[in-house]
Amino acid sequence: MPSKINRKEQHQRQDAIIKERLKRISNKILVMSGKGGVGKSSIAAYLAVGLAKRGYRVGLMDVDLHGPSIPRLLGLKGTIDSATHEGKAHAVKYLPNMEVLSIESLMRSSPVRQ
Repeated sequence: MPSKINRKEQHQRQDAIIKERLKRISNKILVMSGKGGVGKSSIAAYLAVGLAKRGYRVGLMDVDLHGPSIPRLLGLKGTIDSATHEGKAHAVKYLPNMEVLSIESLMRSSPVRQ
C-alpha cells in the first residue's frame, strides 16, 4: 500500500498536469446545481452543441458521479468506453470542432450504467 507521502506527491503531480492543461483553455463554462434532475446535463449539451455549430472549438466534460448522462444525450453510448487507453481517458469527437469526455468511461462498474 502506498504511503501517504507517495499519494500526496502523486496527487500534487496530477494537480499540476490538470492545471497546465486547463491553462490552454481560454473560456470555461460550468453548469452546476446542488439539486439533481433540474436539467444540468441537457443545458450543458445544448450549450456545447450550439457553440460548436457556431464555429467555436468545444470540449464537453461530464463529471456527474451519480449519473453521467451526456453520452446517452448525445447518442455516444459505448463509444466513450473505447476512448480509455493506458489508464487515461481520451475525448471522443462528436462534431468536427467538438469533443466529449465523460467520467462514465472511468467507472468500471456502476449502477448508473445501462
